[in-house]
Amino acid sequence: MYNLYWEQDTINPHTHADIMLLSHKTDNLCHPYWYAHVIQIFHVNVQYYGDNHSSDEMQWMNMLFVQWFGHASDRPRGSGFAAHWPYQVGFIPEDDLDAFGFLDPDLVICGVHLIPAFSLGQTTEYLGPSFI
Repeated sequence: MYNLYWEQDTINPHTHADIMLLSHKTDNLCHPYWYAHVIQIFHVNVQYYGDNHSSDEMQWMNMLFVQWFGHASDRPRGSGFAAHWPYQVGFIPEDDLDAFGFLDPDLVICGVHLIPAFSLGQTTEYLGPSFI
């Protein structure tokens, strides 16, 4: 749900879990957005210890634990506005080291509604049993 008064989305891992953020790639051929599925939202107190700097105070920090979507590029004529075909995303295989990660909620542009393409079939290839 998008709140026009506050100009923000409500992200809920159980009901509205898919998000969009800007890609940090500068190549013009790359898709400008990254997509992820929020698995859990964490609120933690952290204290920084480093070689050159440390903090004695605890700081409140929010973070999202996400599973990343990858862009499906198996369509011969491409996808997007020029190809008159919507972009397609899918889960990255879980054995890929970049399939899961933590994300600063401030990087999220908005929540998205992804429409499953059931006509392409279903698979359990990308997700094994839950580790949570």
